[in-house]
Amino acid sequence: MKNLKYIIFSLAVCLASCEDIADLQKDPGAITRPSADLIFAGILLTSYDSPWSLDQRHNQFMTQNEAYYEGQPYGWTTGTYENIYTALRNVNQMEIEAEKMGDLGAQYKTMAKFFKAYFYSRATEMFGDIPMTEAMKGVSDQNFKPKYDSQKDIYIQVLKWLDEANAELPALIEKRVTIPNDFIYNGDLSKWQKLVNSYRLRTLISLSKRADDTPELNVKQQFATILSDPAKYPLILTNADNFQVIYNTFNTYPLWPSNGVVVKNDKRNTLAATYVNIAKSTKDPRLMVVALPAEALAKNTDVFARYGGGKTGDLQSTLLDQSSAGLLSMINFDFWETSAAGVPAIQLGAPEVNFVIAEAINRGWVPGNAADFYQKGIEESMKFYNIGAAAVTSFIAANPYPASAAQGLNKILEQKYMSFFENSGKQAFYDNRRTGVPAFDIGQSNANNNQIPVRWAYPTSEYTTNEVNLKAAIQAQFSGADTQNDTMWLIR
Repeated sequence: MKNLKYIIFSLAVCLASCEDIADLQKDPGAITRPSADLIFAGILLTSYDSPWSLDQRHNQFMTQNEAYYEGQPYGWTTGTYENIYTALRNVNQMEIEAEKMGDLGAQYKTMAKFFKAYFYSRATEMFGDIPMTEAMKGVSDQNFKPKYDSQKDIYIQVLKWLDEANAELPALIEKRVTIPNDFIYNGDLSKWQKLVNSYRLRTLISLSKRADDTPELNVKQQFATILSDPAKYPLILTNADNFQVIYNTFNTYPLWPSNGVVVKNDKRNTLAATYVNIAKSTKDPRLMVVALPAEALAKNTDVFARYGGGKTGDLQSTLLDQSSAGLLSMINFDFWETSAAGVPAIQLGAPEVNFVIAEAINRGWVPGNAADFYQKGIEESMKFYNIGAAAVTSFIAANPYPASAAQGLNKILEQKYMSFFENSGKQAFYDNRRTGVPAFDIGQSNANNNQIPVRWAYPTSEYTTNEVNLKAAIQAQFSGADTQNDTMWLIR
């Protein structure tokens, strides 16, 4: 009896205080069931591209002249899905959590449609065909080898998601629904609606080569529908609505030094000739804001002749010699590094949207005056750099919209390129890939057989985890080849 009492007492103590070792190994601070708003914030953190990156050197805005660092060789072969599909899994989880919230989760379900469109389009414009319809079925259906969807089908779905998101947002806006943890638009869904439609225009113009041969996309009709009803389809037409990242003392600007001491001299990173030469030939006042005169050229009477850009195709040793001799322009540190907040990083802005509309009018997709939107695109870009109104007027007068349609298109694309300086990720590269404007420099540094690549080969991990579906996709698109020089359907 005494032993039985001891056993019962020991059990009681154990039940009260003993824990399973698996429970003890759990991190008590870990978030295992994040709410939709926390997931949304995480998605935002993966949704933007930083300035001053290798992408921007491949856009031919800057050159890296020191051989210790990677230059601008265009030597990439394969790419990675990792960040994009991680973001898409988060979008999928946000939808799941939003569904549990009932009506209170409606805004997250709508935003999920935008972000699915956003991330799938980012993946397909890099690689070509990608997994989409089966991509998120690994956990739910135990399908870890998703089929690849054609690029055409992906864009049909992307445009559908964007249209649906726009249709759902007005009711949420009317109810004054907001989104906590939104560090882009501070929860203002009316600004998100402008982004949704502006992103749809970006997507449609990226399909310009398919506008006449793919009726399922209705590229021209969709574009015209959006422009014909600005109340239903509001757009980002002024900088106040830009989709941009504002840096601060916690999320510090990429150029800001860790010790807070700005050294206003960096001859390793100088402006590229592709950008500088356009600015000099058009006498663009933005050049004097973004860059410093080259030391050896600073005494020229023509202020624009004081600036020099390095050819992207030159060897890094050549560029370093030129920079050391004071022939190349560095960035204007007083503009770009005034504080840890630096300068906002635009992801999709008003200049781009105005130029996209101007291009669509020029191509005959929609009625209107392309010159008006061309001019508005220039004005919004120059406002971003705080260029005075008189200087803007003088620049537009000296660089009017040409009467010739072909010359007009070239001018639109050239000015759109100039507005992309150190923002909007790979968009300048994608526009060049689609249109050839501006002409990109190719030289001795090119590591791709004197070619600018047009895509990324599929991730090597796909060959071990999803080989059958991957090879079927490669065969369907490129007759079995998978290189950075194979032309995808989007730009064929």
